[in-house]
Amino acid sequence: MDTKSDVDSIQKARDGVKAARDAKKLAKQAKKKGLSDTKTTEVHIDSKVSNKTIESTTEHEKTVGKSSIDEVDRAEIGSMQDTLQLLNLLKTKLKSASPNDQDIGNVPVGENLTVNDVVNTLKDIVNVAKDVENVTAIVQSMNVQKSGNEKVESNINTPVQKEKKPQIEEKPDIKGEDDKKGVGEGKSKAELKAERRAKQEAQRAAKLAQTQEKEQKPIIKPKIAPEKAKEVDIKKEKSPKPKTFEKPKKSQTTQKCNWFQHLHTVHDKEALKQVAINSNLHPAVIKLGVQLASRVVIGSNARCIALLDALKKMVRDYTLPAKTEFARGLEAQLAASLAFLWKMRAPSASQVNAIKHFRHQLTQLPNNVDEFDAKKKLQEEIDRYIREQIDMAGEAISIAVRNKISNGDNILTYGCSSLIERILRESHEAGVQYRAVIVGNRVSHSAREMLRRLVSAGVACTYVDISALSYVMKSINKVLLGANALLVNGSVLGAVGTLQVALVARAHNVPVLVACETHKFSDRVQTDAFVDNEIGDADALIDKSDENSPLKDWRSNPNLNLLNLTYDVTPASLVTAVVTELAILPCTSAPVILRFKTSEYGM
Repeated sequence: MDTKSDVDSIQKARDGVKAARDAKKLAKQAKKKGLSDTKTTEVHIDSKVSNKTIESTTEHEKTVGKSSIDEVDRAEIGSMQDTLQLLNLLKTKLKSASPNDQDIGNVPVGENLTVNDVVNTLKDIVNVAKDVENVTAIVQSMNVQKSGNEKVESNINTPVQKEKKPQIEEKPDIKGEDDKKGVGEGKSKAELKAERRAKQEAQRAAKLAQTQEKEQKPIIKPKIAPEKAKEVDIKKEKSPKPKTFEKPKKSQTTQKCNWFQHLHTVHDKEALKQVAINSNLHPAVIKLGVQLASRVVIGSNARCIALLDALKKMVRDYTLPAKTEFARGLEAQLAASLAFLWKMRAPSASQVNAIKHFRHQLTQLPNNVDEFDAKKKLQEEIDRYIREQIDMAGEAISIAVRNKISNGDNILTYGCSSLIERILRESHEAGVQYRAVIVGNRVSHSAREMLRRLVSAGVACTYVDISALSYVMKSINKVLLGANALLVNGSVLGAVGTLQVALVARAHNVPVLVACETHKFSDRVQTDAFVDNEIGDADALIDKSDENSPLKDWRSNPNLNLLNLTYDVTPASLVTAVVTELAILPCTSAPVILRFKTSEYGM
């Protein structure tokens, strides 16, 4: 072989390397552009370099034929043939070299070429061939994965056919049995991965179907195998534990009685922590809301005074926004504050009337009023309302009742009322000699607080439980009761138990006097205690001193409900008279008082 022909063969080999590199770039571009769906490159390198061939087929080639092989494949085949010639040349040169030559790599092969140059060139060719093989394997694995995913979807939809062979094996091959073996050996790793994934997905789908069938079996079929029955029993024993623990909490108010779902309930400590608070509310309003919900502030007069005091602080610290009238801006702040307070506890009649009076005074302000003057006027109106409607009204009622008490009388009262306390204390200070009989119950401690206050004032007192009321009523001269509100139909809304006291007094022909300021008069009509009321804490009904009490574990008993009402309604027929700051009137005069208060105070 001539040296020129050797150089030409080496140059052709280099050109083949460049062509292979170009093929590698084209394959990478096809992978990036997502053209792997339309083109499938099959490469098979035999152990013998002389029999090594590269095959590339596409969907278009299947329809057109093998004659449509592109130039890149031809270049690769030509480069491989030149490489074979170069190897043969290298063999002959090495045979001709003497065995004593120490530097065989420097044996000349052609012009400007040595054995080392030829070896390096061959190494480059081998590396390029490996890269091409890897790229084709990646492309083939992508196609196999897509076909495997299609198989998984078909197996999920039709689980009966999950044992079928993959579709890749069923495709007819045009190239013959030898080519099939070569391609199969090249695709083995990718195909195995795809088949394993397909089998795993099919097994998962089958397990899901089996679990769904097992869950449906105990519901549909009444008979269950003994082993499965034990498992179901274990599940049933484990699952009810959180349910039975959560039910009393959720249905603490609903479990008491389904007929009283509309009534207001007491907030628990946990519920108070979860109450959403508006950041624009005044701190005094938030403090009052918590006090009302936790029953720190109780009593109709006390709740009214606390509300007016909070409103006074809110007005004092209120800042008027730009381009806003004072009345409208303060009304928006007032509405947000009242929404929070009424959510914490339902308003009493005294609070409703106080808010009506405050809003009436707010609407009377002129549009161009100065902010300082408006605040000053509203604060003065709040102070005037407390002075006239609560303090002066209580004093007038105390004088009127004091004239009805004689020396040696036994005056019976129920529960705790700030107005009744004032009447009895001032009567004792005026020199009237009488004995106060205080009736209470086991649930509420208000009567004990009333007893403590009167004893500290020096009044002779006797404490009686409500169960002994009929026995004590024989020696009673007058019954003096407080009221939370006086309804427009003449009924008295008082603490629960007031109705029982009035009934026993009527049975013994004992006069019943109700002391009530006019700011407690309400325009509502109510004939029973179930239309509108508040539900207290049910645990207060349980005698904690009795360890064997049947109510101790009432929450765990679904058939036992406890109802602790806060107020009851006493009809006008059981009340002798109502003592107000205006006069001693019958209960039926409530509408007249309401018309008078509306015209004077805007309530």
